[in-house]
Amino acid sequence: MRHAVSSVTVALGLLGATVAPAGLALAAPAAAPVSAAAPGKKKCTVEDERLRELSGLVATKTGYIVINDSSESESRKKVFYLDTKCEISKEPVSYSGAGPFDTEDLALSRDGKTLWIADTGDNLTSSTHRERVAVWSMPASGLKKPLLHRLAYPQKEPHDAEALLMGDDGMPLIITKVPTGKSEIFTPAAPMKTGDTDAVPMKKVGEISLPKTTTDNKLGAVGRVTITGAARSPDGSKVVVRTYADAFEYDVTGGNIVGALTTGKPRITPLSDPFGEAISYTPDGKSFVTVSDGGQMAPDEPIEILGYVPSTKGIEALPAAGEVAKPRAEKSWVEGLTLDEITYLIAAVGVIGALLVGAGIFGILRARRKPAPTERSDGPDRDDDFPVNGYDDRRAGPVEGNLPPGGPRDGVYGGGAPQGGVYGGGPANGTPGRAGGSGGVYGGGGGRPQGGVYGGGGGRPQGGSVYGGGSQGGGYGGGRTEPPRPDRDYREPRGGRHGGYDDGRSQYGQVPGGREYRGDRY
Repeated sequence: MRHAVSSVTVALGLLGATVAPAGLALAAPAAAPVSAAAPGKKKCTVEDERLRELSGLVATKTGYIVINDSSESESRKKVFYLDTKCEISKEPVSYSGAGPFDTEDLALSRDGKTLWIADTGDNLTSSTHRERVAVWSMPASGLKKPLLHRLAYPQKEPHDAEALLMGDDGMPLIITKVPTGKSEIFTPAAPMKTGDTDAVPMKKVGEISLPKTTTDNKLGAVGRVTITGAARSPDGSKVVVRTYADAFEYDVTGGNIVGALTTGKPRITPLSDPFGEAISYTPDGKSFVTVSDGGQMAPDEPIEILGYVPSTKGIEALPAAGEVAKPRAEKSWVEGLTLDEITYLIAAVGVIGALLVGAGIFGILRARRKPAPTERSDGPDRDDDFPVNGYDDRRAGPVEGNLPPGGPRDGVYGGGAPQGGVYGGGPANGTPGRAGGSGGVYGGGGGRPQGGVYGGGGGRPQGGSVYGGGSQGGGYGGGRTEPPRPDRDYREPRGGRHGGYDDGRSQYGQVPGGREYRGDRY
């Protein structure tokens, strides 16, 4: 029964450990209905090979200003100016000093004269993370190189951020990119410094909870909640944040951008970018323009700047919105969980499964090591009792009636079989000191010819012994076969390595009677 229970425990544990990863796929809303965004209007195609990983975009009266995502190539680590046909219109602008680490977004100051660059990327999959980030500022005309302003999150905790907005006070608002939960908004807690100085600490000023949509995109549900870009309208009355799927536009009152993002109800415009990471208002504030990061696209897939007319409706106007906002009573308990809650639930199931596996294996091993009980007949006559392992539990010594050599029960864990015991097996006929075929393994008894392995005994004197048996050369303490004689000095070892009757230097010698021998004393 113990074997059965332990086996069942192992099976349940393995089932739990297997169900945990599968639960993520079942819990994920991948099977939820999706809606396709209306195609954006193509403005132009970016064909310069240096601009395959665009992550920041600002629309100007003469064209566009763009930056790449992080790059090791100096030719791509610049600020590029494009005309209305997406062709480079003037010499790209290099950075001062060693340049940025991971640029992600662009923003214009309230007066439109200063261009701000968010050097805030810190991918979650990176082996090391940044203790400080930065923003760069330069004239929007591109007449001067960008200047560095170092920043640090509270307690220097790392965050990946790809969206930047500029407030009326000239301070940047950095919005984090998270695959689950809420995005956070940070701003400098003190005036910024210029140059390679100590980082100015930032403070958290709010969180953004985006409405759930069903817009199709390459990243599925995750792509609908991760914020990859932001922009403010030229008149300052609106801001927009984008994900890989949608644009969420908020009204700004009295310049309070944080209040708009944290408490406002956005209008939602589905986007059709293949892998969109940038957004901007057009100079008249009437349209959005977007562009994709081609680093996640096929090499021959075009990089296009697309235009959209902002929606005037919220979540209720989206296709399949009824599925997203169906009554709570109609939802299953899984649908009511957040991604964080689902992740913790799956992790807990996996841990329980692993514990059950361990408990089952421990139970099986423990049951195997416990000696088997003596088998008895049910009647009053005890003469036919079958002694297990060659010894009756009623007597101190061996009994008659053991199975003859070649019988059906070879001894395991101390059994008395014709071939000697395994892990301390006894002699074939239950009588110590008589040959019983091959010697024991790990201290097996019986067997005149070979002796024990790891101290196997056997032969005439004492039967099997562990680490120091007496036969013809037992390994690790195997000693002599004949008993000691008074006319002999037992200081010269014979036979096995570290043999019995040692000369005073042996570690695991054996002397008559099976007593352990160390040095010159018992």
